[in-house]
Amino acid sequence: MARARTTDPLQPELLRGEMRRILAEVVGDVDGVIQHHRPTPASLHRLHREMRRLRTALLVWEELLGAAGRVQLHPLAVRVRRLTRLVGQVRDRDVTLGLLETVADHAATEEEAEQLRQYRSRLEEDARTGRELLRAFLRSERQARLFDLVGEAFDLRTRALGSANLRRVLSEHQHRGREKVVSAHRKARRRPSMDRLHRLRIRVRRLRQMSELAGAVDPAHDATLAESLRRIQQKLGRLHDLDVVVQDLDPTLRDSSWARLLRKERRRQRKAITKALDARKPSHHPEVSPGPARRAVRTTRP
Repeated sequence: MARARTTDPLQPELLRGEMRRILAEVVGDVDGVIQHHRPTPASLHRLHREMRRLRTALLVWEELLGAAGRVQLHPLAVRVRRLTRLVGQVRDRDVTLGLLETVADHAATEEEAEQLRQYRSRLEEDARTGRELLRAFLRSERQARLFDLVGEAFDLRTRALGSANLRRVLSEHQHRGREKVVSAHRKARRRPSMDRLHRLRIRVRRLRQMSELAGAVDPAHDATLAESLRRIQQKLGRLHDLDVVVQDLDPTLRDSSWARLLRKERRRQRKAITKALDARKPSHHPEVSPGPARRAVRTTRP
């Protein structure tokens, strides 16, 4: 059945429609965060996810534009990236607090329990401050019409938005993404350090997002790749969250029983992921090829 779909026509206008849909999701989530004095962890997670998807779409769109269009879009993409990172920082603090909550009942003594309560209290204050700063930045960019300008950039004239050219650009992005995943996977299998596993997670996430974008635009795209990447990304994400909590832990708290429990869980998850990486050796996906031998337009990134 999958082979029969390869003859379906790719409709370039679906790309504009998908980008506008993603942008609308981002704007709705941004307004929701601005309007609530204490946005929930779920709302920040959703905003972070949609902003990453927007960044992926902008990466493809920038390549399809002419020189003048890229000059107009690039600074907007930089601002979107800056906001995405800020949302991610606040969201990471929420994750840390959530993990500490799971071990709150495992303090061996009242002194350990009090130390944990004080530590969580400091982190909660940091989280509140981060939310206030985030809402201020989002409000500022909203008033500066960042998202309106991004929407207008979707109407810019492209170099060539034919089916063949769009499929080539999407295929090249996925091919480069897969090469990076294979390289990161190989390094993580050889030495599964925190940094190497985190790099693999980033590469997997980016390839998955590109695969999802291609699936929304190209009827011939095989969606099974994105789904398989989702599972490994989630596992790597859970391990990275534990890595961050353990690494950032106050030195005076590292010998507590609940801190040892966090390290034990981290070792368990790292062992499971290492086993999964050894069992799964990525190879080139048959439907992701570099396309015609033609250089993609390179954009300068700070």
